[in-house]
Amino acid sequence: MTEAFDLKTRAAINDPAPIFAAMLAEQPVHYSAGLKGWVVADYDNVKLALTDERFSVEKMSPFADHMAAGEDAHKIKKLAQVLGGWMVFKDPPAHTRLRQVLQQPFKPREMEKLRGEVIRIADEVASEMAQQAGEIVDFMTAFANPLPARVIAVLIGVDTAMVPQLTAWSSDIAKFVFSARDTPDKYSRAHGALVEIEAFYREVIADHRVRPRDDMLSRMIAHDRGDMADGAPLTDDEIVSMMILFLFAGHETTANLIANGLVALLANPAQLARLRDDFSLLPGAVEEFLRYQGPVQTIVRIAKEDIELGGQGIKAGERVFALLGASHRDLSMFRDAHEVDIDRVQNPHVAFGFGIHMCIGAPLARIEGQEAFRVLLSRFEDFQLAAGELTWRDDFVTRGLEKLPLKFKLRDN
Repeated sequence: MTEAFDLKTRAAINDPAPIFAAMLAEQPVHYSAGLKGWVVADYDNVKLALTDERFSVEKMSPFADHMAAGEDAHKIKKLAQVLGGWMVFKDPPAHTRLRQVLQQPFKPREMEKLRGEVIRIADEVASEMAQQAGEIVDFMTAFANPLPARVIAVLIGVDTAMVPQLTAWSSDIAKFVFSARDTPDKYSRAHGALVEIEAFYREVIADHRVRPRDDMLSRMIAHDRGDMADGAPLTDDEIVSMMILFLFAGHETTANLIANGLVALLANPAQLARLRDDFSLLPGAVEEFLRYQGPVQTIVRIAKEDIELGGQGIKAGERVFALLGASHRDLSMFRDAHEVDIDRVQNPHVAFGFGIHMCIGAPLARIEGQEAFRVLLSRFEDFQLAAGELTWRDDFVTRGLEKLPLKFKLRDN
């Protein structure tokens, strides 16, 4: 039997807008046999699924238990053990304790102090890309990936020379987290990357213990020693887990924000020209890119008890797929939702989640997005896509390109 709304088809991966529109019009909350869970598309119920305490984020252990009989069971168990320590996969009170460590340093006011460093790195990466002007380049490799990866490396006190290796590890781990269907050996690759990055981070932690720096890792170690009064000491395993999360969440999603935003501008040249002429529109433009084609399209929750949502009865233990991407096309919340509008005034998107699990790195991602487009539009022009059809990653949880081949010219300033 064909499923009415199949998010996993290549057509839906390439362009999910039509299926989002159909869901919103016909069945905003429905059960998917293919996903073996409930799909929530409308804005109000997506927001409710993200905030209601009757939903849990702790999905790693149940997944490992479910896969316990498979040939990759020991690899999955290891992955679930480490990644399950991420605060994004923890309910209170464990989540509260871990988030408390980072609450102050990730406040917008504190992140704003990093803008100068972000500008320096963005200009550095742009200078490297400029050497390929007139040639076909993969924008993902040349700009979108290295910028946030270098920022995260500086933030946590890792040598930026390690960035290519760090991004490779992150990419392999992503294939497990997002269940990449086009990678049959995803468990082996993710497990191998996890073992290597864990060993690397333990060496970095040991060095920071001997030579503390003014970076995020030294803050976490201070908690580990119990030197800070605003939280219980962190274990070594918790520090390693959080560092992997920093790299994964801070690199993958921001790279896709930048690339997806550029694609949106290239498809809307009038908007691109307007933004190039007025950089005061950058903050609003980044918010619109997050809404229109955000890097995270789906967030999964698990019902702790029987719940009614959108007139449907969800039983305890059942999964709920909150479609952020669909909620951003909800016409009852967003006027002309299918259009890119960098002047949009009312834009209460949930691209960073909502509630206690809202992305703690959102202030930094916003700064990176703003400065990325500032340098791109200041130094380059005449961007031309060099592929007939873009290849989007084969998953509906995130929205990102495999590659973004394009040509560009240097701008005369």
